[in-house]
Amino acid sequence: MHPVIAPTMANEPTTQKAEIPSSDASQPQLKFVVSYCDAAKRKQKAFETEDEAIDFVRTKNPNFRRDIQDADPQASARMLLDCTNRLNARGKTIKDATDFFIQHLAAHEKSCTAATLVEEVIAAKQKEAASSFNIDELRSHLTSFGKRFGSELVATITSADIDDWLRSLNVSIVTRNRYRQLIMQAFSFAVDHGYANSNPVFGRFVVSRPVSS
Repeated sequence: MHPVIAPTMANEPTTQKAEIPSSDASQPQLKFVVSYCDAAKRKQKAFETEDEAIDFVRTKNPNFRRDIQDADPQASARMLLDCTNRLNARGKTIKDATDFFIQHLAAHEKSCTAATLVEEVIAAKQKEAASSFNIDELRSHLTSFGKRFGSELVATITSADIDDWLRSLNVSIVTRNRYRQLIMQAFSFAVDHGYANSNPVFGRFVVSRPVSS
């Protein structure tokens, strides 16, 4: 089992034991390797002892917390078996889960904010020479959506988020459904451009909701 020092934050330096081949038999092969960021570049530095590695880590982050975690191969095997069984029960495999999660991560990495999406959709419609009325309507409705969700990534916005916001609007059912139609168009644009994996409002409409007095 190789001890691994777990960081308290994702961007903090990490150190782990690793076998590093050496051409000199007199030199120890067991090293502690520290992975860290320097000038936005990922780097590694090897040390002969764990204490040296930790001292170096603390030069990068004085608040580094030393937590030793043992990588238990048997525990890993049990976890793999458990995940496999749970997926098999639903007719899925580890590969299916991995492909889905990688796609999910890729969408998040490429995603844009709601405010940016609104700007891009309006700009695209203008290039398509849409009528001034349609552009004004699009800008009016989507700007409100952009203000509400602002800096949130479109890949993280759910149908429930949109439903809650639409129901909070003090507008008629017809107007609410028009908001939904235009937001649905915006998310179709997002899917086409890889900003989201799916459209959270596709084909769904509010059919009844009294207007607040």
